[in-house]
Amino acid sequence: MRGSALLLVAALAGASLARTAWTAPPVESELTPEKYRITDPAIARDRAALDGLGRRLAAFDSVASPGRVYTRELAVAWLVLAREQYALNDRSGLVDDAFDRASDLARILEARAVMLKPQPRAANGAPAIREDLWQLADSLKRTEALRCVAQEVARLEVTLVRAGHETTVCRPDDPHPQAAAATAQAARVRTLAAECILSVAIAPPPTPPPPDAAPAPVPDAVQAALRRLGAFANVHFDLNADTISVASSAVLDSVAAVMGSVPEIRATLIGHTDPRGSVAYNLALGQRRATAVRDYLVFRAGVDAGRLSIGSQGKTNPVAIGLGTREHALNRRVEILYSGPVEAQLSVRHQEGDLQLEKSRPKPPTAGRRRGTTGTRRRPAGTARPGPQTATTPR
Repeated sequence: MRGSALLLVAALAGASLARTAWTAPPVESELTPEKYRITDPAIARDRAALDGLGRRLAAFDSVASPGRVYTRELAVAWLVLAREQYALNDRSGLVDDAFDRASDLARILEARAVMLKPQPRAANGAPAIREDLWQLADSLKRTEALRCVAQEVARLEVTLVRAGHETTVCRPDDPHPQAAAATAQAARVRTLAAECILSVAIAPPPTPPPPDAAPAPVPDAVQAALRRLGAFANVHFDLNADTISVASSAVLDSVAAVMGSVPEIRATLIGHTDPRGSVAYNLALGQRRATAVRDYLVFRAGVDAGRLSIGSQGKTNPVAIGLGTREHALNRRVEILYSGPVEAQLSVRHQEGDLQLEKSRPKPPTAGRRRGTTGTRRRPAGTARPGPQTATTPR
């Protein structure tokens, strides 16, 4: 018994020494190793390192050459991913990988260089998926269309990494909102590139494998309904709100009517916010907004709940860049991502008929002159009082 007790004491002492063996560097340029992120000082130091990197990236002008815009946006997207996964206590290695990539890109920007070579498809805790979308991003970086899609391409690449990580934490039959978001982002990138420059050389969409048996043709009425459905792909919300407005309810009623006529259609609802506020608050707000849309479609419009899934991206995927009230209103939204019969073409169009701009705050009244004061000046001390005025002195 005495020998066992001595062994136990030695093991505990060794574990204590292991926990204290790592010493933080004097400069907050890296994160604490995962196994030491168990104390308040370590967490506070890591947050300071994340904030410091954010300040470095904020110093770069977002209006620059397409290569620098892409490099800066890619660094920001990696930093956002590192912040979010750190808050979720991710222990897959993705936090450190994302932080290191953002730091490397910050050093490239500080050296007045850019990063346009193909990015690694996989990351720690995130296997590579959707090679076709990676090829799309790589091809656009080699064309003049990059001036129109630099930010969107950078966000697409990090969303693909998020989707790869999603495969490690979600079951196959669970909703995969990041994978759906990557598909939607790729469609938007293709549209913007096509509108930016003619005959742009971008990777074509993948050809689906031939089915075992030829599917039954989709009736004309179903295809027409799907085209109508695709015309409504989003609804908007008021500031800090998750309630459905009258204008948004009209959009959702139209969506529900078409879903009722085409039982094959399913939809994923992704909530978004404007960039103000913390990451955790905005993720929760985006989830509430997606839930509100789902509840309206289910309880008010009669859509089967099994055909709907929800998710939230918070403030990580804005559609409008800027600090104006219109940009904020465009970002406060729920995106509706549709899927249907294999031969049906969904024509997605974003609408702004239910946009809710913030009401401007009244300015405080300007302070007036204090009552009881006059316009006469006081005579300096030590000066003589003027003599009697003559009749010609103005009064």
